[in-house]
Amino acid sequence: MTDISTSRFGYKRFTRSVAVAGIAALAMVMGNGTASAGVDNSSSVIDAKGNRIEVVQGDTQYQTVPPLDGVPTSVEFFHNGYAGVAITGPNAEEFEGTQLTVGYQIGYPVALAGATIVLNSPGLGFAIGSSNGIDLSFGPMGMFEGLGLNAGTNAELAGDIIPSQELDIDLEPGGITTVPLLEGQEFDGSAAVVRMQGVHGSISGAIGPVTIRPYAMAVTENGDTVMTYGVPQKLN
Repeated sequence: MTDISTSRFGYKRFTRSVAVAGIAALAMVMGNGTASAGVDNSSSVIDAKGNRIEVVQGDTQYQTVPPLDGVPTSVEFFHNGYAGVAITGPNAEEFEGTQLTVGYQIGYPVALAGATIVLNSPGLGFAIGSSNGIDLSFGPMGMFEGLGLNAGTNAELAGDIIPSQELDIDLEPGGITTVPLLEGQEFDGSAAVVRMQGVHGSISGAIGPVTIRPYAMAVTENGDTVMTYGVPQKLN
């Protein structure tokens, strides 16, 4: 059973510069995990009007650390990266109400009773823009540079930066648990990107190897759906 009430209400806001500085420091001291630059995976579909809807993930980086509680069945990690949607075609700029969802699939052989995964995000940056020349970035702070997008001036914040949140989700007895980090974020227009910077995950009660796989999904107002999955990463 999933309890996401905390993620909907009672947000705690963090200063983004502090979050970025903290992740930079972590990157200097952590030796585990993998990193890659640019687009890591993508998937696309052509709708009935000839528009191409593409979903991508990139700059994926996991850093695993010894669990703070010292329990053998606990796993702790940090995640950076981005996910985005780019729509091109004759009606691309007319799209409204497209939804972007990003999250993880967590795999493990067995979970003890009461096993959980807790995700803490220090705030997610979200930008929308235009695929006319695909101009979309957040400028000099380095918060977004992906999708092969140019550093143009068409990007804008989609309202406030998505606030900090905590998700506490029960693990299934064994197999795969899907954990949405950002669910159904709507945007209008032809392009959007969300930056995950300093997401902290803590898994407790999982027995055996724990593997994580990021995913991103876009659903248009007409119901066209595109999903892409990242490369699985073992956390222990």
